[in-house]
Amino acid sequence: MVEQAPPEVPPSYRLLRMVTSLWVPQTIYAAAELGVADVLGDAALRSEDVAKAIGADAGAVYRLLRALVALGLATQDGAGAFALTAVGACLRADSPTSLRSWALLMGGPRCWEGWGRLADCVRSGETAPRLLHGMGTFELMKANPREFALFDTAMVELTRRVSGALAAAYDFSGMRRVVDVGGGLGALLPEVLRANPTLHGVVFDQPHCREGARRHFDAAGLGDRYEFVGGDFFESVPPGADAYLVKSVIHDWDDARCLEILARCRAAMTPEARLLVLEVPFPERVSSEVQHGMNVFSDLNMLVMAGGRERTEAEYRDLLETGGFRVSRIVPTASAYCVIEARVA
Repeated sequence: MVEQAPPEVPPSYRLLRMVTSLWVPQTIYAAAELGVADVLGDAALRSEDVAKAIGADAGAVYRLLRALVALGLATQDGAGAFALTAVGACLRADSPTSLRSWALLMGGPRCWEGWGRLADCVRSGETAPRLLHGMGTFELMKANPREFALFDTAMVELTRRVSGALAAAYDFSGMRRVVDVGGGLGALLPEVLRANPTLHGVVFDQPHCREGARRHFDAAGLGDRYEFVGGDFFESVPPGADAYLVKSVIHDWDDARCLEILARCRAAMTPEARLLVLEVPFPERVSSEVQHGMNVFSDLNMLVMAGGRERTEAEYRDLLETGGFRVSRIVPTASAYCVIEARVA
């Protein structure tokens, strides 16, 4: 029997799937907001039991759970009970690989309000928050502490995926002090400190991050090997460290603001110190591979929400050289991030 090739999907239907893909993040957002994954946990439950636990309409919860099955986030057995898949378990708040806060941030009203103005952002080159509210994203978050707290937690979820890769890829031996510039709640440093027992870490960020960072390091058993310094990296950076980590900061800003950050780092550094910029380099030529999709949509998110941009390795080199640094090497990691090592020129 000759095996027939699957029928080709018509171009119009492929476009239709793309257009209606907006349904996907809102389905995930709803599940995260309602705590569906936390209720399911490791169990298999009927939809009415989930609905009762979250205080929602039973019929609507059943329909939401079916959508999670279609997305591969849950399964449904013959008895009608739903259970999480390995991917769906990442929506649990207690999962070590949780992305619940990231789902809430990306599916939340601020992001959706912003992305609804993408065409206007492309026309003007301005961010959506400036078009809509006359201020930048970080200014808006300062005025809304709950949004800032969600952002900080979402950054922990993304950054802890990189911490181990950084510790494995980069040699910190011989160093005694490292500053995580714009380090938020400090998710980048724990694995680095564990791999380097004589290293002391400094988390430098806005003062509101202090208590969250303390809880984070205490839970990691590293409370005696770090300190938190509050401040603004546009004004100054703590001096006297052997290395300055700058992860996912440069891509948030345009070149002029980046040069201000680099100037503050340069002023704090000794001639022997190293600047370690951790970013995901943008490909020189975009293809349809999955990582390139992440690159281009992250770049558009920078356009819409933050005002920054993703950059190629060559663009990072040019930016650092303009800022008075000499790039000594670029170290790949097991994650999508690279370590761009630079010294004061």
